[in-house]
Amino acid sequence: AYALALADQLHDDKVLMAASTGGNRWEEHNARTSNIEGTSYALLALLKMKKFDATSLIVRWLTEQKYYGGTYGQTQATIMVFQALSQYEIDFPTHKNLNLDVSIKLPEREMPIKYKIQYQNALTARTAETKFNEGFVVTASGEGNATMTVMTVYNAQIRDDAQVCQKFLLDVKVERIQLNENQAKGAKGALRIKICTRYLGDVDAAMSIIDVSMLTGFAPDTEDLNRLSKGVDRYISKFEVDNLMSERGNVIIYLDKVSHTEDECLQFKIYKYFEVGFIQPGSVKVYSYYNLDEQCIKFYHPSKDTGLLNKICHENVCRCAEENCSLLTKLEENPDLQIRIELACRPNVDYVYKTKLLQEEEKNGNVIYFMEVIEVIKAGTDSNPQLKPRQYISQIKCKETLNLKVNNNYLVWGFTSDLWPTKDGMNYIITKNTWIERWPSDEECQDEEFQRLCNDFVQLSNTLTIIGCQT
Repeated sequence: AYALALADQLHDDKVLMAASTGGNRWEEHNARTSNIEGTSYALLALLKMKKFDATSLIVRWLTEQKYYGGTYGQTQATIMVFQALSQYEIDFPTHKNLNLDVSIKLPEREMPIKYKIQYQNALTARTAETKFNEGFVVTASGEGNATMTVMTVYNAQIRDDAQVCQKFLLDVKVERIQLNENQAKGAKGALRIKICTRYLGDVDAAMSIIDVSMLTGFAPDTEDLNRLSKGVDRYISKFEVDNLMSERGNVIIYLDKVSHTEDECLQFKIYKYFEVGFIQPGSVKVYSYYNLDEQCIKFYHPSKDTGLLNKICHENVCRCAEENCSLLTKLEENPDLQIRIELACRPNVDYVYKTKLLQEEEKNGNVIYFMEVIEVIKAGTDSNPQLKPRQYISQIKCKETLNLKVNNNYLVWGFTSDLWPTKDGMNYIITKNTWIERWPSDEECQDEEFQRLCNDFVQLSNTLTIIGCQT
């Protein structure tokens, strides 16, 4: 339609509007970015024919289609939207009357945020943000129309069997390989990533993209990628190494097609250039260039089958548990009284207890330790920790390292950030910031082997209870 309008061969919009959905968009099922691009062309055609009556509804629909971050899903669709909206601004004759005063009152802010929108600054985007999930009030006065987009950003829990995939199968495997010094100067290790994917439609997927985020401290072997993109039997159309998307970098691989009858596989090496304490998982995402809803994401890691982070969950809430098992395990030498007092009095330490382990239970890959708080040495957020036994939750991989025994007493402290309020009280997460040290029994304290340790614990308790922390 737009080509005919440009050639001055289309003067009636009846056929064009009859093909629309609701008079404001032109769409096909499961083709979001194509719908945006097609609607942009339709708007350009109507503007070229001077058919302004329906254009305002189309403009509103287009402006509502933005993804988080302000884009329209893919480059071609975004360019066409900008071209169509720019032409609308040029052609539509009544925009100079725009004069709006907009006020936004966000929760926990005393004063509203005020904007004045006029013809001269109408295309300038304004943003406001709040961390509180509460209602807010928007007031507008004056003349004209403006569009407001409300975006809610949240973290969704990823299932253990990875994210549900739409229209693509994806399999990612990682293996350690022998490092050849001639391959990468300065590398400390090497992995090989093998990626296999297949389209689940009735025909092959057209242009598709594989986006591979690198592991922390790793970089791709560009020679491998060059070989995949050249020669008679080339596997990929081209590739890009994008270091702007994140500190770790991404490899963007372009495919002319993805077969719907057999797996399309490729592999390349990645090299480790520096050591890190915690290697964050990388991700592999395959998606259709023309329909971003058709995608699949899998995670990978050199030592985890699925690449997913370890987590501790309670009901529907989870938190990351990718840390050392406890603070005590990180000390290089046995602590004395002064070290214990200094560590227990750090600003983030919420509580210090003497506890007794009553029982333990393994559940969903975690260990739950039921602790009775015998003595509150330093009171914290938990208003009544001695009311009933408290649950201390740890990853099951830490069970052997912690080596906690039922009916034994323990000196325990932890950070405020490791407290987990529940409707039944307070749970405690065992992390790298948690101190857990066995407190000898009264009988053991009579033994010469434990006398110094027992005296240190008594002095620690007296110091924090009577004098308190001095920092």
